[in-house]
Amino acid sequence: MWPKVFVQLVELLPHISRLVPMADRFFTSKAAAEKANEAAMLAMAEGVRGDLGQVTKAHLGLYRQLQDQSAQITDVGEEVKRARLSMQQHEHRMEALEKQVASFSLWLKAGVPILIALVSMVVVLLVRLLQR
Repeated sequence: MWPKVFVQLVELLPHISRLVPMADRFFTSKAAAEKANEAAMLAMAEGVRGDLGQVTKAHLGLYRQLQDQSAQITDVGEEVKRARLSMQQHEHRMEALEKQVASFSLWLKAGVPILIALVSMVVVLLVRLLQR
């Protein structure tokens, strides 16, 4: 069996010798294509890294603006709380003033007729004293 295999291999040697340069060219072109693909991938990776750097810079600006706006919103919230507290205090003061005005109005309504009555009594008494 082995001798037949060797005889067939000897017969195929001229054909194999013609295929070796073709295989060599194929493997060389395949290696070159792989190197070209690798170079293209590296270039694409560098492009992606550059784009990511730009996106990161843009996001940093946005993050800063967001933090500034967050701080401003916090300040506005505190001012609103202070304004609400101040308004509540003013409302309490206004209620107290309204109560005082109502009380004064009541005293005034009751006091004016009493004063008119007293003044009329004094006038009546003076007229009687002067008639005597």
